[in-house]
Amino acid sequence: MKRRVFLLIILILLVPATTMFAGTNGYLLNCFCARSFARGATVMAIPDNGSVLLANPAGLAYLPHRGLGVGLGILAPSVKFENGVNELTEANQSYYPMPFFSYVDPMVGSKWAWGFGFNVVGGMGTDYELKHDLFRDQTGALIDQEYYSNFGYMKIGPGFAYQINDNFSIGAGVQVYYGMLDFKMPFSLEPVSSLNGIANPMNNMTFGQLFAADPALGGFGYSEVTAYAELNDLTGFGFGANIGLYYEVNDKFSIGVAYTSPTTMNFTGDAKMDMTAQLNDAFGKAVQGVMMQNPTFTVEQAQGAVMQMFGDMGINMQEGVATDYTDVEVDFDVPAKIAFGFGLKPAQKLTLGLDIEYIQWEDAFDNMPMAFKKGTNANINTMINGDAADGTFDYDFPLAWENIWNFKMGADFKLNEKTNLRAGYIHGSNPVPANTVFSIFPAIVEDHLTMGIGHKFGNIALDLAYIHAFNNSQEAVSTGHLIGNEYNGSVDELSENLFMTTVGFSF
Repeated sequence: MKRRVFLLIILILLVPATTMFAGTNGYLLNCFCARSFARGATVMAIPDNGSVLLANPAGLAYLPHRGLGVGLGILAPSVKFENGVNELTEANQSYYPMPFFSYVDPMVGSKWAWGFGFNVVGGMGTDYELKHDLFRDQTGALIDQEYYSNFGYMKIGPGFAYQINDNFSIGAGVQVYYGMLDFKMPFSLEPVSSLNGIANPMNNMTFGQLFAADPALGGFGYSEVTAYAELNDLTGFGFGANIGLYYEVNDKFSIGVAYTSPTTMNFTGDAKMDMTAQLNDAFGKAVQGVMMQNPTFTVEQAQGAVMQMFGDMGINMQEGVATDYTDVEVDFDVPAKIAFGFGLKPAQKLTLGLDIEYIQWEDAFDNMPMAFKKGTNANINTMINGDAADGTFDYDFPLAWENIWNFKMGADFKLNEKTNLRAGYIHGSNPVPANTVFSIFPAIVEDHLTMGIGHKFGNIALDLAYIHAFNNSQEAVSTGHLIGNEYNGSVDELSENLFMTTVGFSF
């Protein structure tokens, strides 16, 4: 018993130090145990392993024995992107580990059952070198920028079940969510609504209006302003719960139903924003404008006049426009999920499963609220808030994801007393709309083929699974993309390979 407790403690301590990323439908992992995943991730009405704890806790009452499960998956996504300034580019290959642990006790002879475990719920990650039309060197050549995301989260907690009669049980669980978030990319904003500081007190023109105004009227003509943004090592917590029902109609047919609550994870950390490329472009346009109005001016005189103009607006060009935000909060929502499952045993050696899920992305991923506080650059503070000392900035990052249905189906064939063969198929709709799909979060795959094998060595069961998410390509809207103009007409592609193993100990 002491050894089991020690193993549990070690696993819990190690998991937060690992990178936890997996996404197959939206960013949610379809399953987290090799045995269930191999048969199409069907688990709701087939309670034969510890993954039922965090999927449908009511099934705990029907597990055949106490068990300890330890698993690890490795996700290898293939991600590609192209737009007007980038030919089809494949992201750097990355591998994401996904640990799983469960301890379950059906408490044979009692109406109660319980368990405790953790698993990776989902996430996404990409790492590109891409070009952006704004970022150029002194010759005007485009400079590669890092487009990077690293997001993942896990949940950990207990679950309980109560067997009302021989055929029917109810269950519930509570979970703590823990996640990590990083991203780096050009960050574009609509100027009028974002830059509210007063640039011209004579007519109350804001910096946003100045940046957006037609050059013929003295503006810069920008439809967006862009900074290079880095959010580093944000961590967050949240709390959730799930409830479930399990009913054995007879020895050949079973039904499972479960509901997983929505959860908000509050990430905190720090960030950097650098508007240097944007201001340099604006400065160059302003210098050209001054020289057109004053043909006798030298370049140095025009530059001096522009620096004086920005100075009159409260912008000290020598201080630049790169800032640190030492206090950042990001609210990241996990969607509610309703799931129905059916288990069928048409023959003694064959088990069939069908799980149907309804994932409520619409409520969870309408937008992602972001609060940037304690900004250190007076110039950026002045442009955003009109106060050099006011380093705050709020932004609702647009997502507008859509609710989807997810269908999972699979078969488990008992080859002999020790070996099982499994296969399955998963189809889920793509929740990401064409006006918010973008390079570092293209969670767009829909169809998956699963297969695997399991073998028993006494009281030890080894299960292996391979899952392939078929390549899906999505073209963004041609105009009006909500995240940035660079994504207008862009194309994202995503496919995935997932290798998973689980070792179970029964006692």
